[in-house]
Amino acid sequence: MRIDHARSATLDLFLAVQRELHDRFSFESMLIPRPTVPEVVAFWDGFASWAPIVRNNIPAAVAAAPDPEKLVALVDDERLVPGAELIARAMATAEPTLAPIIAGYEGMRDRAAAELDSILVPDQYLPRLCEALGSPPTTRVLDLHLVPFAPHTPAVGYLTENGSLTGLHVDCNRFRGTTMADSVLTLLAWAHLMETRDDPSNLSVELVTRLPGSAPYQRRLRVLLTKILVEVLAGHLVRAARPEHRPCSDVLGSQWRYPRLFAVAERHWTRYLRGDLGRAEALDGLARDLSAHSPRWFVDHVDPASLAADFYLLEWMAAAGDRDAGARLARWLPQLCSDLAGHLDVAIGSELGHFSRVPLELCEPELADFLRAIGEGDSRVLWPRLRTELGHARALDLARQAFAGPGIEFGGAAWRPIAEMMTRYVTGELPDLVFVDQCFTLEHNNGSVFDKFYDVQDVPTVLDAQARTDVDLLARHASAAVRALYRHHRGQGPAPAGERPSWFELSLRDARPGGLGCGNRAEPGDLDPATDPLLRGPVTVRKMRVRSPLPDTLTTYRSALAVLHTTMGDITLRLWVDRAPYTVDNFIGLATGGKAWRDPLTGQPGVGGFYDGTVFHRRVPGFLIHGGDRLGTGEGSAGYRWFEEICRGPVFDRPFRVAMANRAGPGSTSTGSQFFITVAPAPHLEGSYAGFGEVLAEESERVVLKIAESPDPVLVESVTVTATPTA
Repeated sequence: MRIDHARSATLDLFLAVQRELHDRFSFESMLIPRPTVPEVVAFWDGFASWAPIVRNNIPAAVAAAPDPEKLVALVDDERLVPGAELIARAMATAEPTLAPIIAGYEGMRDRAAAELDSILVPDQYLPRLCEALGSPPTTRVLDLHLVPFAPHTPAVGYLTENGSLTGLHVDCNRFRGTTMADSVLTLLAWAHLMETRDDPSNLSVELVTRLPGSAPYQRRLRVLLTKILVEVLAGHLVRAARPEHRPCSDVLGSQWRYPRLFAVAERHWTRYLRGDLGRAEALDGLARDLSAHSPRWFVDHVDPASLAADFYLLEWMAAAGDRDAGARLARWLPQLCSDLAGHLDVAIGSELGHFSRVPLELCEPELADFLRAIGEGDSRVLWPRLRTELGHARALDLARQAFAGPGIEFGGAAWRPIAEMMTRYVTGELPDLVFVDQCFTLEHNNGSVFDKFYDVQDVPTVLDAQARTDVDLLARHASAAVRALYRHHRGQGPAPAGERPSWFELSLRDARPGGLGCGNRAEPGDLDPATDPLLRGPVTVRKMRVRSPLPDTLTTYRSALAVLHTTMGDITLRLWVDRAPYTVDNFIGLATGGKAWRDPLTGQPGVGGFYDGTVFHRRVPGFLIHGGDRLGTGEGSAGYRWFEEICRGPVFDRPFRVAMANRAGPGSTSTGSQFFITVAPAPHLEGSYAGFGEVLAEESERVVLKIAESPDPVLVESVTVTATPTA
């Protein structure tokens, strides 16, 4: 199976619209102004109607259509036609905005294609790829579309026709160089497995033979194992051409999310890829190691609450004079530091990607160069490269500066102390014991820092117990080995076996069930594959730790009016003090200057009312007027983000409603300073934007309508607020 480069303007447009409406990271620049017109929003209804038929794939007709209008005629499945009509109309509406932007990436695509061809030479990678996957090469040729915009995640995907693969697409703006090659090989490997699924030597078929079972956890184990083997294979083949490549399985998270499963795969599969083992011998070794414990041991996420309980319980016992506990803690600490620091390093690389919209002209030259480099692709991939080039400590210090300065608006306040702590650790200022304690202290007090790959739902309980020295509760969350040590310490059980685990066994990758630092509080017997009572239960889904977005302070009002004094006349707004108290408080604070804000034009603290001197930069007749951005582009804010307070009941069922314009599109949870006023009912906006007021009086409505028809931006000279605070 080979690939040929192909391009389709319609596919480019399709993926760009999909990304804009639903799968765009909030820190990425918007291509389509918000709020979005109903015709474009209807794209998602059409796409949703396709999902039961094509699943996560895209019909090949999209790439074959020379323009959006021809899409419906090329769809050969009648079930797809109604959705195709909505999608074609949405793309045609968005095309005047998106087509010039997409055209600006032609040079980048040419360079990406040339670089990819220099890395992936078919005669070098195809034989090895097919051998590892267990099936001979096929004669199929797939179209490869390198596109500038694609929905995240995963920013890659397939094109299908009548259930058969015809092509694949990769976001060459996000994935570049060897990372793009890694992604292409991963897609190609999966395509080959699907194409040869009836071959008994197919890798997926062989895994079913060696690891049989129909329980949910058994099926999940095989799926994840296949995924990891394919990723390791792709990374190995790219490194054969470019030894400096850091595999996607590392920087994109698989080895951190499933460390135990990844360790087993790497132990045998990598040796086969290096030529140290035969393929059958490697697969037998995989099956042998994975059959030793329940699939839950390899599939479930690491529990950092258990790590914290082990650490603090051992520390408490050591302080109480337990020499065995002290010795085990000293042996485990270096490995625990390695695991936590590695996790945080990957997380920092991910967080740095949030700064692609930072105005670099406001940064110091070195910081601007750093952010420019980190923004040239996926930050998770570029961070380790820059860290190597600059030196770990210098790179971390620049990350700290980014979090403390331009990154404040994107959550940098939470990550600045983490970068500072990591800098002190890598420069030797923090001893291992203090570093681990600070990691968990930040997790407790600064918001979750380990939730990218770990299941953190029990962490607050354990850290609260540590704060009040509830050692019995710590013991309930600790690993079985530490729990046994604690029982002996309290005179409630026999002494644990004298043999202490090796440093190798104390890593999350190679720990034994029940062992010290294994990241799991189950007893070893609970993970016996023959007796595991949960084997046939539903697979555990990792829960994200959600923190309340409500601010600590709130000024409430009995009534509030705001008058926007514009160059076309005054607009009087009645603010909904009962339906949206937080949003009203934020708007009044910005309008009067009572709330601190940062001027996006200068990067300095603002003085006076934020909205004075702003313009209605976007005016759509029959839809809305949009303002509240001192940059006048739709890209600025007041230097902070604000949660969206969605009102109960209808908001946009009538015209002249006032709402905050979020910066991440529908479905986001944050907004800023920008607001809009509708000039017609807009039910498609319902539930997606925080309404907080309405236009008062017909004279003000006429001013809004005049502004909507204006060919030029209209200035807001000042804002007058008349409000009565609640006593």
